[in-house]
Amino acid sequence: MNELVKGILNAKFTADVTRRHFVQGASGLATLAALPSLASAEVGGPLNYFGWDGEHGANVAKEFLASNNIQYQPSFQSSGDEALTRFNTGGRGTIDLLTPNKDFQKTILAAGVELFQPLDMARIPNAAGLFQAFREAPWLIKDGQVYGVPLIWGDEPCVYNPAKWDAMPAKYTDFADPKYQGELVVLDDPFGNIWLFAKSIGAEDPSRLTAAQLEQAVAALMTVKPNIVTIGASFADMADVLVRGDASIGIGGWAYQAQIGKEKGVELKVASPATDGTYYWSDSYAIALDAPNVDNAYAFIDFMTSAESNAAIAAELGSGCTVEKAYELTDPGLRDLFPYDYVRQPGGGILGTQVVFPPQEPDGDIVPASAWVEAWQAFKLA
Repeated sequence: MNELVKGILNAKFTADVTRRHFVQGASGLATLAALPSLASAEVGGPLNYFGWDGEHGANVAKEFLASNNIQYQPSFQSSGDEALTRFNTGGRGTIDLLTPNKDFQKTILAAGVELFQPLDMARIPNAAGLFQAFREAPWLIKDGQVYGVPLIWGDEPCVYNPAKWDAMPAKYTDFADPKYQGELVVLDDPFGNIWLFAKSIGAEDPSRLTAAQLEQAVAALMTVKPNIVTIGASFADMADVLVRGDASIGIGGWAYQAQIGKEKGVELKVASPATDGTYYWSDSYAIALDAPNVDNAYAFIDFMTSAESNAAIAAELGSGCTVEKAYELTDPGLRDLFPYDYVRQPGGGILGTQVVFPPQEPDGDIVPASAWVEAWQAFKLA
């Protein structure tokens, strides 16, 4: 693989960056009223956050932080594994809060890599209000210990203009039909797109592909490429293309794009190919090993896991809430975008079992994330 491509793109393992870039331009909610100042004398002073922009919750927690004299110091990652790089290159002992996505955190825990510390759930009483799937999230538990508190979740469906289409086709490979010529926009995302088309061609586990399976998935993508108007750099770009009418279907989009369309006077709907389905993500608050301000981290996580805070951050980020009582506080137009039946199930159903991202290193004949990135670059250049 070209060394420049490798250097820039290999770090995009679990990179959910485009969703966060999109919300940077979204309007925030009014700040929640602060809870009473915490009695513990240990709370106060610095709180160091390193994670996704938006998920630091500065708008939601503004009064809470001020009333408890917490000096919030957020900095932001641009890819899913950047926190591990920061931790291992001088950041250990300087980071308190992290916001990993479920696949990355599951991979790290399974590998026994040092990054996250087990949580004392007695110090996060609001976590008792999580939906069952998030209280028992299998991707956050190892050897009976819990390593994160889910913050938001969602899926990556197709977003389409109902004035032009009644429904989505049964499979992603059906988008090769000439009737979709000039109608499609996709995201510049090797992992999501390859996963969806690997699933569509029948890969048993679309996150674990051999070189031959990867080639087949990209070949399936190539049959659709003549119908693609543009490859969006972000979900914001995709939404703009759909709102302008330059395309009528976004493949692997984000449900919140329908809300943005509504705000701009354009009706968009959300659906997934009935046979192939979609994939799901969830991000959590975690505490880094050797965190210097553990008391502040616990207090912050507990505040953000209240029903009111969770509803506010879900609305601000256009995502699903993880706290059961937050559901009733969420605008129906937003909450109806997400299949909450999953998070009411033990283990979360597909949310708890589905893995989207490939391994970082080769595993026998299973190719690593870097091979997916290289294949995607070849697709874009073809």
